[in-house]
Amino acid sequence: MMLSLPQLAVALGGEVSGNQVLAPGPGHSPKDRSMSVKLGTDDYIVHSFAGDDWKLCRDHIDERVGAPKWNPQAAPKSDPIANMRRRAAKAERAYNLEETFDMKPKVEKLREGQEEYIYHLADGSPYLRVLRIPTEDGKTFRPFHLDDRGEWVLGAPKGPKVPYRLPELLKYNGATVLLVEGEKDADRLTALGHLATTSSGGAQGWCDDLNAHFTDRDVIIVPDNDEPGEGYAHSVFEGIKRVAASIKVLRLPGLAHKQDVSDWFDAGNTNDEFIDLARSAPEFQPKQDKQKSAKLPWFDISSLDHRPIPERQWAIRDRVPLKQAGLFSGEGGTGKSIIELMKNVAHVAGKDWLGSMPEPGPAFYLGAEDDKDEIHIRLAAIAKHYGVTFKDLSDGGLHVLPLLGEDATLCAVTRGGSIEVTGLYKQLLEAAGDIKPKNISIDTLSRAFAGNEIDRVQVYAFAMHMQALAKAAEGSVTVLSHPSLQGINSGTGLSGSTAWHGAFRFRQYLKGAKGDGEQPDNDLRELEFKKNQYGPRGDSLILRYQAGLFLPEAGVSSLDKASRLVKAEELFMDLLRRFTGESRNVSDKATSPTYAPTAFAKEEEAKKFRIKKPDFEQAMRDLFRTARIRVEEYGRPSRPYSRLVVEGVER
Repeated sequence: MMLSLPQLAVALGGEVSGNQVLAPGPGHSPKDRSMSVKLGTDDYIVHSFAGDDWKLCRDHIDERVGAPKWNPQAAPKSDPIANMRRRAAKAERAYNLEETFDMKPKVEKLREGQEEYIYHLADGSPYLRVLRIPTEDGKTFRPFHLDDRGEWVLGAPKGPKVPYRLPELLKYNGATVLLVEGEKDADRLTALGHLATTSSGGAQGWCDDLNAHFTDRDVIIVPDNDEPGEGYAHSVFEGIKRVAASIKVLRLPGLAHKQDVSDWFDAGNTNDEFIDLARSAPEFQPKQDKQKSAKLPWFDISSLDHRPIPERQWAIRDRVPLKQAGLFSGEGGTGKSIIELMKNVAHVAGKDWLGSMPEPGPAFYLGAEDDKDEIHIRLAAIAKHYGVTFKDLSDGGLHVLPLLGEDATLCAVTRGGSIEVTGLYKQLLEAAGDIKPKNISIDTLSRAFAGNEIDRVQVYAFAMHMQALAKAAEGSVTVLSHPSLQGINSGTGLSGSTAWHGAFRFRQYLKGAKGDGEQPDNDLRELEFKKNQYGPRGDSLILRYQAGLFLPEAGVSSLDKASRLVKAEELFMDLLRRFTGESRNVSDKATSPTYAPTAFAKEEEAKKFRIKKPDFEQAMRDLFRTARIRVEEYGRPSRPYSRLVVEGVER
C-alpha cells in the first residue's frame, strides 16, 4: 500500500508541493530538493532534477518508506498491446496539468546550503528558477530561465513576472491567499495546508505584472519583521488595492528583528495559533493614510533672533561643502583620478590641495578603473610630493577600495523603474557612519550607477542616495564621471540629462588647456568650478602635470593672480630699463616685430618666474593707466618712430 503525499514527505524528509513531494535525493543534503515524487496508479513516479540514476532514486524511496527493494526483473513480461495503451495514455496525460510537473529540465547538482525554487506558468510548465546561495553576510539569489534547448541559464525570463505556485493559486481560486516575502516561507505555509505565494526579487520584487493574479481574491499579507518587509507589504498593497476583494495584514507577535513566518513556527508556535491570528487579522492600513492628519514639521524661526548664526561648514573652503554630494567630470585620461587621490591625501595628511586647505580627517576612495598596482604608483608620487609615508596615510584614515573587474554598482534600477541601493552601497553607508570620512570618492559614475543617465527621475534618485551617504559621513561625496560628446563640445562637461547639474551641490570639470600661442599643451589642464551652491562660482585653475601629479601652474590660478600681476609689472619695468640702456627699442603695438610683451617673454627672467606674454600685456595696460610708462617719438620729424620708455627717464 502506498503512502499519502504528507506521509511520503515525512518519510523522505521533504515537503508537499502541489501534487508532488520535493525531497533530497540519494546522497544529497537534507536541505536539498533535487528529487520529485508523485503518486501513480499503483506506484511512485520519481524524477531527479540533479540527473541521479532513477533506479537509485527508487531504491532510496523504498528504503525510506520500508518497502521491499524494487526489482524490475520480477515484473511480468511485457504485453505489446498493453504497452501501446500505456504509451497512448501517457501522451494524453502530457496535456493535463497534473502531469506537466514531470516535464522539468535537468539542473546542476546543488551545493551544500543552496536551495532552489521553481516558478511555473498557468499550464504548469517551468518558467523561472531561483537559486538561493548562502554568503558570508547572509544570502543572495540568482534567477535562471530556460533556453531553446530546455536548459536553465543565468538571467530572469524576458516575459512578465508570475507569482510563485501559480497553478495552485488558479486551482484554489476561492481560497484566501497568504502573501509572504520569500519562497521559503511560501513553501512552509503550503506544507501546513495553506495557499501561499510570493514574488521573485526579494523585498523589491513586486511589480505591476503580478497585480491581475489577485483580482477578486482575499489576501492576507504576512510581512517580515524589518523595514524591507514593511516596504514589501506596502508595495503589494499599492499594487493590488484596486483589484483584490480584501487585503489584510498579519504581523506575527513575538518576532525578533529581521525574523519571518518560518522563524515564528521554528520558535514552537502552532498552525492552529497561526489560523486564529489570520482570522482576526486587521485590514491593511498604508502608512500614508496614517500620516494624513499629521501636522507638517515647520521650522520654528521665532527664536532665531536670539541665536547665533551658524557658520557654513566646508570640506574644502569655498570649494566643497560638508554633508553634500558633487560631480567631478572630465574626459578619459585627463587626470581626474590623480587629482581626486591628491585631494584625499590632502584631507588625511592635513596638506594643501591646489592652493586650498581641506578639512583634516579620513577619506575613502572607491576606484573601479584602475588596479592595485596603478593606484600604488599614483599614491607613491602623491605621498612623495606631500612628504608623507604610506603608514602615515593608513594611520590618518585613507581607505582605498580597488574594484576593477568587480561589480561596483551602488544603485540599480528595478523592474518598475525605481532606483534601489545594492549590498555594496549598504556596506559603504555603514562604513561612512562608523569612520566619518571627510570625503568619499566614487570613481566612476558609469560603474556605480546602473541606470539611465538621461532619465531625470533616476538621476535625482541616485543623487539622493549620494546625499544620504554624505550626511552619514558628515563629509563630502565626489562622484567622478565622463562627459558626453555633446557635453565636451558645449563645454558643460555633462553627460545625459541636465539634471546632473541640478541634482548635485557642487560640480567641477577638468579639461585640456592651451599654452602660449593657443597651441595645445599636453601637460596643461584647466579645472573649472562649474557650480558651488554655497560659495564663489565660475572660478578655474590651470594645472600642469609634473612628477606624476597635477599642480597649479604658477600665477595662472586666481589664488595667486594678484601677486603674479605685481611681479609681471615689476619685471616689465626692469626689462624696459635694461632694454633702454642697451639701446634695444620696444613697441606698444602688437603688430610690431619689437612688441614689448613678446620680446620680454623670451628673456630668462620671465622664464624663471613663468611670466608669459599675456601677463606682460596686462602689466603694460596697467602701467599705461598709472602713467608709469609712455610712448616716445624719435628719429627724423619727416619720418618719426615710436618706442616705449619709463616715465621720467630721458634718453
